[in-house]
Amino acid sequence: MQNPPGGLYSISSLQRIAYLLDDQFKVPFTQYRLGWDFILGLIPVAGDLLTAMVSLFILFAARKHGIRGSVMWKMLGNIVLDFLIGLIPIIGDFLDAGFKANAKNIKLLLTAIENKQDQDLQN
Repeated sequence: MQNPPGGLYSISSLQRIAYLLDDQFKVPFTQYRLGWDFILGLIPVAGDLLTAMVSLFILFAARKHGIRGSVMWKMLGNIVLDFLIGLIPIIGDFLDAGFKANAKNIKLLLTAIENKQDQDLQN
């Protein structure tokens, strides 16, 4: 069994990136949280491109963790959908804030790593 990637590729770093993008700021008097994905997404096209590139880093890191196949495609689908939703002026930004592609991708990554570890233990 290989050692998991460290540094920026560590699970804690990836969770932090997802948190910053999707949940860093609490909306006062509500339970809603917004992140930099929402804020930067308010800048037409450029903001959505920038956050999509950061989201792609999480996908790249998943590959470093040995994740392949359908999980990678699901993660990529979340990123593409997040990007396309964000392109819709104003309404898309609010829909994007609720979609939270990065948080979904971290959950997919953690589940895939757990499943991979279980398989490694069985072999």
